[in-house]
Amino acid sequence: MVKLRRLIKSERGSVTAELAMSLPAVALVIAITLGAFSLQIERMKLVEVSATAARAVARGESEENARALITELFFPLAAESLLVEYEHRENVVCAKLSRRFALPGLEANLFDVAEVQCARKVGL
Repeated sequence: MVKLRRLIKSERGSVTAELAMSLPAVALVIAITLGAFSLQIERMKLVEVSATAARAVARGESEENARALITELFFPLAAESLLVEYEHRENVVCAKLSRRFALPGLEANLFDVAEVQCARKVGL
């Protein structure tokens, strides 16, 4: 009888239960953090590529050549998934690259990441 009372009052196994309850929340926080890091990495890629495209067009290359350069820099990615826009201002050329992202496991494109970089026209 005394053993039975000790077993009932024992906290044995409570840590396992608490871990089982908190593990999904911890996994969700880690997944959201990794997703945010991957979006930031993709944004930094867009910064580099849009600056390269703006410099190419500012040097006098055609927009088609700049598009080929963008496709080369984003090689494994399909060129159709990137939206490229050029804006010719007085002394500068700006290139805007944008791309929609989805989180793994979700079908919808949730994030639109865009970057605008400008370069001064050559000879001015």
